[in-house]
Amino acid sequence: MRILGTQRGWGWILDGWRLMKSRLGLAIGVVMLMYVLLFVASMVPFVGNVLTPFLSPFLAGGVYLVFARMREIERRGQFEPLAREQPISFDLMFSVFKDARPRRALLHLAAITIGFTLAMLFLMAVFVSIKLSGIDHTVLTDATATDAQRVAFLMPILLDPSAWLVWLIALVVVAIYSMATFFAVPLIVLRGLSVVPALKQSVQAVAQNWLAFLWYGVIWLLLFISVPLTLMLSLIILLPLMFVSVFIAFEDIWPAESDAPGAVTGAPSTHISTVM
Repeated sequence: MRILGTQRGWGWILDGWRLMKSRLGLAIGVVMLMYVLLFVASMVPFVGNVLTPFLSPFLAGGVYLVFARMREIERRGQFEPLAREQPISFDLMFSVFKDARPRRALLHLAAITIGFTLAMLFLMAVFVSIKLSGIDHTVLTDATATDAQRVAFLMPILLDPSAWLVWLIALVVVAIYSMATFFAVPLIVLRGLSVVPALKQSVQAVAQNWLAFLWYGVIWLLLFISVPLTLMLSLIILLPLMFVSVFIAFEDIWPAESDAPGAVTGAPSTHISTVM
């Protein structure tokens, strides 16, 4: 695990764009396909809300496998020009489902995600129930009340100074969870870690490189401000670029053996993916 300078936050996005544009259609295609499949899964009656979080890490892992394959071909192309013409099938995206090695860890990660979400919803429900006790809150159950009326009733309660500590604790917990899951999928799929070490290493990596991630987050905030100005069309580029930049950050913090300091350079990597 490497500790990087602040400027790498912008470098991850730049390097991600360089990798992405080498196979622009493929990069856009796999990310958009992932979101389409997750949307379809969420629409399945009764089980959609459970099916989606279980599919999500598997599909994301497949996307990272495609990016890793793109990177491998890019590096080999420096020494073998014909390697740049090697095709990458969309089947690679679904190979995670067939690989028993990361399957268990990804299932555990999905279960943790569901458990965390349910825990936060439960705590929210308990908090709201306590705040509503002794108060006339029939507006919430009144069928004739509008959503605006319900929101107007809840906002003073949720923003009451006595609730600030609750929201602060919730914010800290969500931040730690986000840090833990940020690199969990690529660590499981590309480095073979089990779920607990992956979560721990992800937290450690984000914490030790917090300045780079702060700069990275500010840049993404500025980029997404442009989305409404482009009638949402810029999402076609920004969403895949965001995934690629996370892959570049992952590769930067956990370099492959051939990229590690002291490794022999001047020859292509000996690793060749067996999945086309």
